[in-house]
Amino acid sequence: MQSASPSGGHFELTAVPAMAWQRTRAGIPAGALWSSLIVFLLVLTIARSTVAASWVPGLLDSLPMVALAGAVTMGVLALTPLPWWLSVLAGLLAGPAVAGLIAAPIFRADNVIDPTATGANLINAWLTKVSDGSAFGDRAFVLFLITWLMWVTGAWLSWCVLRWRQPMIGLVPGTAALATNVLNFPGDQNGYTLSFIVLTFALLLWSNYTGSIAKAVRVNMKLMGDARWDFWETGVVAMAGLLLLAIMLPPLSNQDRTLTIQSSLFSSWAQLQEQLNHPSSAGQGTGTAGGTTGFSLSVGLGGPLKTSKNPVFTYTVVGTFPGPKYFRGANITETENGYWTYPTFPVDWQATIAKGQSPEYGEDYSPMALALFRINMVSPPRGSGDVLFYPGQFFSVDRSTVASEVHASPDTVTSSSLYTVDKLSVFNPSRSNGAYSITVGYPDVSEDELRAAGSDYPAWILPYMTVRTTGYRPNDTLTRIHDLAVSLVKNTTNQYDAANAIQAYLRGDLFRYTLTPRLPDRGQDPLDFFLFNSHEGYCQYYATAMGDMLRSLGIPVRLVNGYGPGSYSTSTGLYTVHDSDAHTWVEAYFPKYGWIPFEPTNDHEQTWNPIQRKTQTVPLCLRDNLCVPGGTPSASGSPRVGGAPGFQEPNGPSGDGTTGFTLKSLDAGTVTRIAGGLLALILIVFGVVARYLRPRTVMGVWKRTLMLARLAGTRLQPGETPLELSRRLSSVFPEAASAVRDVARGFVVAAYAPPDLAPSARTPVLEAWVALRPLMLRRVARRLRPHRA
Repeated sequence: MQSASPSGGHFELTAVPAMAWQRTRAGIPAGALWSSLIVFLLVLTIARSTVAASWVPGLLDSLPMVALAGAVTMGVLALTPLPWWLSVLAGLLAGPAVAGLIAAPIFRADNVIDPTATGANLINAWLTKVSDGSAFGDRAFVLFLITWLMWVTGAWLSWCVLRWRQPMIGLVPGTAALATNVLNFPGDQNGYTLSFIVLTFALLLWSNYTGSIAKAVRVNMKLMGDARWDFWETGVVAMAGLLLLAIMLPPLSNQDRTLTIQSSLFSSWAQLQEQLNHPSSAGQGTGTAGGTTGFSLSVGLGGPLKTSKNPVFTYTVVGTFPGPKYFRGANITETENGYWTYPTFPVDWQATIAKGQSPEYGEDYSPMALALFRINMVSPPRGSGDVLFYPGQFFSVDRSTVASEVHASPDTVTSSSLYTVDKLSVFNPSRSNGAYSITVGYPDVSEDELRAAGSDYPAWILPYMTVRTTGYRPNDTLTRIHDLAVSLVKNTTNQYDAANAIQAYLRGDLFRYTLTPRLPDRGQDPLDFFLFNSHEGYCQYYATAMGDMLRSLGIPVRLVNGYGPGSYSTSTGLYTVHDSDAHTWVEAYFPKYGWIPFEPTNDHEQTWNPIQRKTQTVPLCLRDNLCVPGGTPSASGSPRVGGAPGFQEPNGPSGDGTTGFTLKSLDAGTVTRIAGGLLALILIVFGVVARYLRPRTVMGVWKRTLMLARLAGTRLQPGETPLELSRRLSSVFPEAASAVRDVARGFVVAAYAPPDLAPSARTPVLEAWVALRPLMLRRVARRLRPHRA
């Protein structure tokens, strides 16, 4: 029987992948393979950055595969002869479909939708949530948008690079996504930022190079021998310089203005829908229809609140502030129509305070600890764009301001005399945008001192001690609230313990913090429903309950609307306060010590904690000691702006460390700078070497030939002529024989021929060097890595 196989032949399965790869690579246009690789790496970098940002915790792990799938899909379409509009349309339609498939299970689970519901049912339910504004706070909707963005990032970049040869246009959505991640979650983005910068420069260089070569081929232009070498030498050096600038220069902004616009848009949309759906709820506060988190001049007991992440301001502290970092916007003193509010009627007193000056107060509280807050107002709250926010008691600010006092004392005798600043507003200009430094004080007193403060209240405090019996709440509700307060304080003997008892009751396990509280039946008072039925609500419910109970007992109290401490970033050294940090708390008045804050809200997540009294063990900047906060370095640690990389305060962002600096382990930002600097140094060295290997004279070519030959293992022998050396190099390096001979002959002519003939050797020698250089570099590399030979 004869064999059907070719004589002497055999078939190797191992050759199949290599053959397939060679055919695939041969079918891809020149340069597209490397372009695709850089695109895929860029897309993965942006997607992994978004996963690290954790916009929707635990649900973004699929983003890298989505972005890569979009890049591969549009990359394949870009290399096909299909019309561009058809390919782009296919990519646009695929994006929301993929995002919908990924987000649909979460949407079903969060909204209790029948698992058997059709796609049309899901779309209809989603459109309903978009129309009423609730979708913007839905994690499934956020997941859908981010997944769609990642598909667009990969698909658009791949298409623009491989089909349109326009990488700058393709980078737009991905750059916007990465910038949003970096500005909002800078702590985990250093590596992704460096990778993005390097890959972006590489993509732009490679795209420019391949585009230039393609144009030269189309017009039959012959490139000079060192044209390619010149391009990469210049490109690499420029890349190193730009990389150093990118990682060493300070950022243009620490705030995400894109996110501000987006958040404001979403909040405005939701608020507009609320007003359209509930016309009666328009006005200040949340009313009964709910709204979004943010600052307001009223304390409404409304319906569900939607969280807004709009950044409002950033701040740092100079010195130690012993009180809570609760930023006062307005003291809420009046009660009407079931809620507390800042008055709509003209206040009793307003005093103009010059820049850097302190108001004259009618009472002096002691001991008063001072601190300096440096605040940068990024996005003032809507409707209160002139309000300055600060913790504690106001002393001075580097702005011209107007201090408003709702209830002025009858014995006020001068235009600058104030007993309290219920709202601090700026004028000329009348917007609080930008940076301001404000000095504030806090009465650092102990619990025993507050217990002994007594109840000898001055006359001006009387409006804060009583509950309105008409136009506020039903009388039976006021009676029930008073009776509850009496039962809670029956075992106390002073005002401080009474306030603490009510605070402890509201912070107990009976009550549950939620932004989506149940609403009372029509006609039922919302506070009555909160205290005696639902026991669930947000900070406005807790503060209103404590305020009403204290006033029913004759204890002077007011509510305060403002913001909580915000979140600290180790990479920027700043606290950032968002709309979601908006808060309402309680302040009670104690003779000799003034207004002391209380925290009745307990979200059981350690966000709002009971306020500590005189527990500081570090030195304070006391007013009685004529201390000036910020005038000299504080003895205590506090977050700093622009501190030396790798150094941080001993106790981190709390600002309660000890004197001096402590060397800590390198932070992520410092590591990134070091890595970027090393990479830039490597690129600069590469550029220097490249410039050295591009001589402009015949003698320079000959010297570099001898140098490369020596590195490759062949040295010039004593007494050996250039032609003799070329013959020996030709035998040692046979692949370079022709180029070596041309260089040697040209050198002989340039060195020994008559002056009128010597210049003619330059051009042939430089052309021969272009051919010889890569061959000799490969020989040097083989000698340095013999195992790869």
